[in-house]
Amino acid sequence: MKKKKEKEKQLDFGLKNTPKNIYYKYKDQYELWLAGLETKKFIKDSFTWFALVISLSLIATEFITIEKESNIPSRIPLLNYYINPSARLVPNEYIYLFPLLGLFVVIATLYIASRNYHRERSFSKLILLAMLLCNSSLCLILLKLFLIF
Repeated sequence: MKKKKEKEKQLDFGLKNTPKNIYYKYKDQYELWLAGLETKKFIKDSFTWFALVISLSLIATEFITIEKESNIPSRIPLLNYYINPSARLVPNEYIYLFPLLGLFVVIATLYIASRNYHRERSFSKLILLAMLLCNSSLCLILLKLFLIF
């Protein structure tokens, strides 16, 4: 006679969901809800909007200054860390690096600050302050460069 293979049976204690599974299910839902709530708090934060508006207005000032200025020389002294004066000069198309670098700083800062806002609020506000200082220094350097010529 043929022997039938017996199926291995799992122990059945009559529980549909173990308490551990229920706990982790609701814990994950709570963490997701809390992260969404903290993201809303980040969007509603007044310092976030202050830093964002001031930074974007500084970047717009840079773009407008570049576009309105008609007497930009063909080579500008952009790389001031060189000792040799001829090595400091670059073509005038490189002047668009200032606003583009400012935009990159804004995008990167908003990404990092929004990801870390629910864990470390003071850290994300410090990053926003650094973004504001970086964009203001880029704008001042560009305006100083325009005062040269």
